[in-house]
Amino acid sequence: MSFFLDISWGILTLLAWGVADFLVRVVAMRIGSVSTAFFVQAIGLVVPGVAFAILVLSSGAGDVDWITVGWLAPLTAVLVGFAYAIYYTGLERGSVSVVSSVASAWLLVSVVVAALVLNETVSWRQGGLIALVLLGILTIGLQPGDGRGKGSGIGYGLTAMVLLGVALALWKPLTEAAGPFLAVLTARALGSLVTLSFMRARSIALRFPSTRFGISVLLGAAGLDAAGFVTYNIGLDRAPVVLIAPLAAAHPLGTIALAMLILRERPGRFQAIGITLTLIGVVALSVVSEG
Repeated sequence: MSFFLDISWGILTLLAWGVADFLVRVVAMRIGSVSTAFFVQAIGLVVPGVAFAILVLSSGAGDVDWITVGWLAPLTAVLVGFAYAIYYTGLERGSVSVVSSVASAWLLVSVVVAALVLNETVSWRQGGLIALVLLGILTIGLQPGDGRGKGSGIGYGLTAMVLLGVALALWKPLTEAAGPFLAVLTARALGSLVTLSFMRARSIALRFPSTRFGISVLLGAAGLDAAGFVTYNIGLDRAPVVLIAPLAAAHPLGTIALAMLILRERPGRFQAIGITLTLIGVVALSVVSEG
């Protein structure tokens, strides 16, 4: 039972980030990608902030390694802040399926960092299934563009992949030092400042939705994105990166499913193959990791 509770945090992350990315697509068309990146991070501080406040009031903050938090939180904040700005820019300028899928391959980077830096062990079965999940995610990105002259955005996706991969692996020791709620709160607060600085440096105007619908979508995206980071960090606090990261990295499945249900989109041949490979890999990874 404990194992299934552990993997449930990865599945919750998959669902939260999958829905959040779908909502981001909607709001970014109204206020721009980088403004969306800033507000998603800034507004998303409410979720971990409330959770941390409840924790402090109920049982205290616990043992916090402030020295580790002092250098690791700013490092992950810089990585995540730039990753958000670059990722959302890619979603605006390139193919959403390509950018989302390639960026989601941060899984590979996280596993490499976990093995080389955090000394986590990857079995040959886990390694093979992680590779299958990665193959599925990348295959989803092989779908051709929309034919409107937009580039694929693969450069944005690759850059976001590296930045997110390193950051989400380093979140493991950050969570161990600060706890899941404080880790998200500090890193995202600083990350939003990094994104804002990026906007100022590029002279990008900060825009906010002007309609009730746009505001509601933005609030939903921010809340779910933050909730995904909280569930991801709780998962890292209970299980290895090599178990939680593959489940979280499959979150494009949620975005594609919503596009099919709400926007009546139908996956092309490569997307269908990628979805199938990813689902098989996620389910199989959960089964073999139990042993």
